Amino acid sequence: MHIETQVGLLSMAAEEYHGNKDAVGHSSLVRIMRSPAHFQEYVTNPPEPSGAMAFGTAVHAAVLEPAAFASDYAVFDESQLEGSLQSLDDFKTAASELGIKVGKMKKEEIKDAIKAADVESRFVFREDAIARLYEGKQILTPTMMLAIHSIQASIAQHQGASKLLSSGMAEMSGFWTDQDTGLHCKCRPDWLVMADETITGIVDVKTCADASADAFARSVASFGYDLQAAFYQDGLKALTGKTLPFYFIAVEKDGPHATAAYRASDEMIETGRAKYRGALQLLRWCRDNNRWPAYQPNGEIETIELPRWASNFDLDS
Repeated sequence: MHIETQVGLLSMAAEEYHGNKDAVGHSSLVRIMRSPAHFQEYVTNPPEPSGAMAFGTAVHAAVLEPAAFASDYAVFDESQLEGSLQSLDDFKTAASELGIKVGKMKKEEIKDAIKAADVESRFVFREDAIARLYEGKQILTPTMMLAIHSIQASIAQHQGASKLLSSGMAEMSGFWTDQDTGLHCKCRPDWLVMADETITGIVDVKTCADASADAFARSVASFGYDLQAAFYQDGLKALTGKTLPFYFIAVEKDGPHATAAYRASDEMIETGRAKYRGALQLLRWCRDNNRWPAYQPNGEIETIELPRWASNFDLDS
């Protein structure tokens, strides 16, 4: 099914949303601003989620969908795996007890031999024990779970952040067609603020190293959050007819997990809008011409200078 035939604000699984390659989201537009080649690589070979991304996803679930978080995540408990087979020595010991001569057998071959000979199910392999214990749940370390609970508490104790999250809808998926370029677009706001069954705002939860205003403003510029804010605001306007304020809830990944809430300024939205509109125009051109250049589209040779901070060096000092 091609989701581009659907328009509107829809409830769907994250996998279905991200699996739709016909519509462009803000993350792709941030990539094409670096270069069309980087956009194409991101779309064709999506990167595996990093540890930081996985932690951020867990935080989002815990803060925005606590019931789903409790169902989908579990704390890893090493004590429940005592006696399970993991190392080569473990395998050899079990094989010996079963009368298997391992000789020059490789580890996986020993494992297969144990499974074939262990008719009484005396031995359990570590990966099988984990699969049975957690049944497909996402596994967090005790340290990670403690941090997530602290983040939940920090956000709950912040008056502005907790008010934004007091009533609304999490992880809705929006699809629309950009009128200027004809491109199909998508967004998935973390949270839509609701009042009397009416959407009144858009919220994005960001984990960060520093949630102070100056530091987070730098993060906005570095990671394209301004583009995201404008793209989401305009997308929701296309879907609802209303211009909605865009809020960031920034929470620090490390203790004390300080929380700050910010509303994107009109100037930030205007800057982000200029960026995403230029990105959409570039994407339209790339698709029309089937060209995906990197930094120097025509293979030109440029002169390069040191950055200003590095060239400001007093030779006489």
